[in-house]
Amino acid sequence: MRTTERLGPSPTTPNDGERDSLVGLYFRDASRYELLTDEAERRLSRKLTLCYRIISTELALPEETPQTFREVIGSLGDACAFSSRCRRAFHLATACRRKLIQSNLRLAVHIARRYGQHGIPMSDLIQDANVGLIKAVERFDPTKGFRFSTYAYWWISEEVKRCLQRGTRLVHTPENVVDEIRQLHKVSLRMHQSLGRTPSQSELAREMEASPSRIGELRALATREISTDVPLVEDGSVTLGDSLDAGDQMAPDHP
Repeated sequence: MRTTERLGPSPTTPNDGERDSLVGLYFRDASRYELLTDEAERRLSRKLTLCYRIISTELALPEETPQTFREVIGSLGDACAFSSRCRRAFHLATACRRKLIQSNLRLAVHIARRYGQHGIPMSDLIQDANVGLIKAVERFDPTKGFRFSTYAYWWISEEVKRCLQRGTRLVHTPENVVDEIRQLHKVSLRMHQSLGRTPSQSELAREMEASPSRIGELRALATREISTDVPLVEDGSVTLGDSLDAGDQMAPDHP
């Protein structure tokens, strides 16, 4: 199926300097997800709106007040306590929302990279771009006639600009430490393939001839450098990292 033209330049691959960096690794993760056509995005957004309406009706939420995903899910609480129709709507809404976020992660990275010459760590810019993308998914109304990519482009850009206004939030990780993190990532992937499971901290330490505490420090720094812990729901039970890890486990193509 042909993907329709999007606003602005198409998201590009990392340049040579970024290819082996944490930003490059993140970009490659984001690139696993195919771009959606405008119609596919509108269809997912319509399903989201329908799911919100079903859940809002079940919970008797005020109809005159627009509800975002976080507000609706926050009101829902324990989905198991409600009807099967409400539970189906909850799971479908989560899947549609996840799909919209995944398919536009490259757009978020592309916009973040446009502002990369202002002295702010790229990891900060990407994280705030992701926040803007999440806000766009939560607020998009397909009945207004806008293309989702146009709408998301504005929200992502605004969030990145706010990041620039706030200035550097974190001390940038030194390059030699980034090299250690990169090596840890490669060793972890190799051991995962050979063991068939995620290696423990002690196993990684032996393989890298480092102390377990150092492995823990590197993991913490890697999380700080590019955080995928942006919450997708208010209670933090679903994060952007979950969205990347889930892949196609949740398919939003069924009502």
